[in-house]
Amino acid sequence: MNAIPPSISNKLSTVYDIDGKPKEYINSRYYVNYLSIFRQQHHQMLSMLVYKADLAFKNNSVYSVTLKPQLAPSHDPHDYMSLARYYWPNPKERKGLPYINRDGYPNPEIETVKDYAFLRKLFKDVENLGFAYSFTRNDSYVEKAIYRIKEWFINPETKMNPNLKYASFIKGSRSGRRTGVLDMHPIYRMLQSIPLMRSSSKWDFLVEDQLKQWISDYYEWLETTSLGIKERASSNNHGTYYDVQATFLLTYLNREDDARKYSREALIHRVDTGINSSGQQRHETSRPTSWFYSVFNLQALFLLAERSQYYGFDGWNYVGPKGQSIKKAVDYLLPYALTDGKGWPFKNIKEFELNSFVRLLELAFVIWPDEKYLKALIILRPKAKSEQALEYRNADWEDNYLCVWSLMTNKQLWTCVE
Repeated sequence: MNAIPPSISNKLSTVYDIDGKPKEYINSRYYVNYLSIFRQQHHQMLSMLVYKADLAFKNNSVYSVTLKPQLAPSHDPHDYMSLARYYWPNPKERKGLPYINRDGYPNPEIETVKDYAFLRKLFKDVENLGFAYSFTRNDSYVEKAIYRIKEWFINPETKMNPNLKYASFIKGSRSGRRTGVLDMHPIYRMLQSIPLMRSSSKWDFLVEDQLKQWISDYYEWLETTSLGIKERASSNNHGTYYDVQATFLLTYLNREDDARKYSREALIHRVDTGINSSGQQRHETSRPTSWFYSVFNLQALFLLAERSQYYGFDGWNYVGPKGQSIKKAVDYLLPYALTDGKGWPFKNIKEFELNSFVRLLELAFVIWPDEKYLKALIILRPKAKSEQALEYRNADWEDNYLCVWSLMTNKQLWTCVE
């Protein structure tokens, strides 16, 4: 690592990486000018990114809604379908139909319909391929991304229809639910990576024109159908993620004025109605998995704040009429994270998972350089790393460096937020 210029040596704070080794982070004001200090982390990040892109490039399995073993009630194999996560057979009915809700308890039967899993893989693959191309200029990554986009959105044999009419489907019913709109929220991952690939000679603008038509048709469905309208009206994380999804779709469709207005109004509305004066997110703490949903909704608020900032409104520091703010929501969760949930006053049937919260906390320090965040990270990062070995956590730990670097260089590469 390069020597630290004396003029900023007092601007550094130390946190620890996944191996317990110290890392020095610079307060945001000095970060970009001295990015070379983080060369080692940068190389590690790039190696991991290329590794993921190579996996995506070599993966020749088919992603398609037409592969599911059961059709939606429409009998159209191109209609996307997912099963309602918390619904189980009704023991009082001979055939168990219609299924009934057991909130907080996922039914493993949801894994039998793969549309949801394929959709997530698609978004992550295109994201990794696009980001890797932006660093390596390897055109083969772009070719693979185009292949995946055509496979899911365009090819007549494998494409998905531009709607979510049968998402979060309850067996025994005839249609999906408004909550199924949440399935599409990670589309921002793919949409953010596409502009990074347009400079490649292998980028196919005709394919992108067809993709934009699909996105436009889908957004119209989202805006005008009862499922979409009801989801937008949701007061909890479902409504927040609807706003995230809508804002990124509008951005991609070059509807800049609409995206600017939407992101500002959505950020204000979600902070005003979703966060108490104490920082509690009351619509999330009412769930039996209250910790998970408090962090999950906070991730969506971070995304909304990033979009609003992109369009000129400082959503990070917006304060509601009762003193509500995104920072206050972070601060509300922090002491419970430090004590493994001790004293958490709400029902919580799952573990107090830290991985996602730690990622947000690192970003929080960049946005609001508060010393208590750094002190907390020294304690929480090693704990978050250990979660990958626990049964309830099947995702590998990933260093947050790319997220922090992206934020500070204003590239909006929000790979850290689910």
